[in-house]
Amino acid sequence: MKKTLILIFNRTDGKTSEMVISEPREDVTKAEVDAFVTKVRETKFFLINGMELASLKKALIRTVDEAEITA
Repeated sequence: MKKTLILIFNRTDGKTSEMVISEPREDVTKAEVDAFVTKVRETKFFLINGMELASLKKALIRTVDEAEITA
């Protein structure tokens, strides 16, 4: 089973952007996500098409279960 932490950000141009983190810890907390988002926004490290990340719209963990199809 594959898990990804997906952070969906509102940008300053009104659009959204996603940050995808593979295999997050099982016990990641909202407080940790909020602290990370604050750090990302304060440093302005990520600019997408020249636009800053304005706020966190949603954080979620996506779980995908893969099953191989055999003959």
